[in-house]
Amino acid sequence: MKKNIILFLLLIGIFIVNCFYSIKAEAVYNSEGAVSYANAWALDRNPNYPSFSADCTNFVSQAMHEGGNLPFDKQNGWYCEKVLWWWNWGTAWSVANDLYKYLSNPSKGTVLGKWEPSQQSDINYNITRGDILFYDWNSDGTYDHAAIVVDYGRDAYRPDIIGDLQNQHTTDTYHAIWHLKPYNDRASSTTITAIRPK
Repeated sequence: MKKNIILFLLLIGIFIVNCFYSIKAEAVYNSEGAVSYANAWALDRNPNYPSFSADCTNFVSQAMHEGGNLPFDKQNGWYCEKVLWWWNWGTAWSVANDLYKYLSNPSKGTVLGKWEPSQQSDINYNITRGDILFYDWNSDGTYDHAAIVVDYGRDAYRPDIIGDLQNQHTTDTYHAIWHLKPYNDRASSTTITAIRPK
């Protein structure tokens, strides 16, 4: 009987030690999952999340979380949760410039490049599916818009344009050219930065 009690207490002690010293598994960004989510919801709203009048960053964050499998990071403001009957979210989840700051941390993402208007050709060899694009409409250092790279091919709205394509919300688009020049009346002043989440 004493042996059974000692064995039982030893097992409980091992269990408690493992709880405190367990190795934390790091999430790895699933770019293809993020693209699938972005394609599914580019022209619609997921009813499991709030929708904003300026919904671009909320959409990109959803793609990174739901499809890309990145866990919420409440400590750093990248989360969205329903509390009883209202929504609570952090600014990194919903504001383009704050998401840029969040992802530009080397532990969260890799900055792939920054392109001035004259450097934005239809094909960008630095970006790939699942990368996040940040648009600074006035090149003033503050990012105003976010989108996600989803494919390479023909622009769905301008079939004469072939290149890297993105999806976005606010002005909802599905497979538009990544630099948005045909749709952006501020194209001559827009700087774009791309980040690959980790």
